[in-house]
Amino acid sequence: MKYLRNFNQKLQDVRHQKKLTQEDVAMMCAVPESLVRNWEALEEGRREYPDVDQLIDFCVKASVPLEVLLDLDTSAGTERQLVLPGLDSEDDDDPATRMLGALAELGEELESRLPAEDERELLKRYRQCDDEKRTFIMQMLPRSSKPAAKAAASQTKGKSSRH
Repeated sequence: MKYLRNFNQKLQDVRHQKKLTQEDVAMMCAVPESLVRNWEALEEGRREYPDVDQLIDFCVKASVPLEVLLDLDTSAGTERQLVLPGLDSEDDDDPATRMLGALAELGEELESRLPAEDERELLKRYRQCDDEKRTFIMQMLPRSSKPAAKAAASQTKGKSSRH
């Protein structure tokens, strides 16, 4: 645990600075409170460490840069080695505004990947069909999208050459 040697003390410092209890941290990371106590344990034999998901959950939910909790070499002038998107502590915005901005960006990305309205309607109708109709529909469709794209391209060429 090269980068987590002092994690127990750093987590405790951040928790006190943010006025969080061990129970608060446990809720943020979706772990038992006893595990958070073990993260902060002074005795190395009892000490445990969070997994990556738990560590990032805490950083995101508590608006803490990841580098604050890790043992990173900052002697070479690389003070800000790790910054989680939307959590740059040098931003002038408050954490809630940054989080809302990150959520809006995520929403836009999800929206761009959703099927179009007509595609959703086709899927809805397909799901309402019985097995016989589904089999018929599948037989009507090309086996893969590549032949369909080639067929569409050749039809377009044929139409444009006639004009």
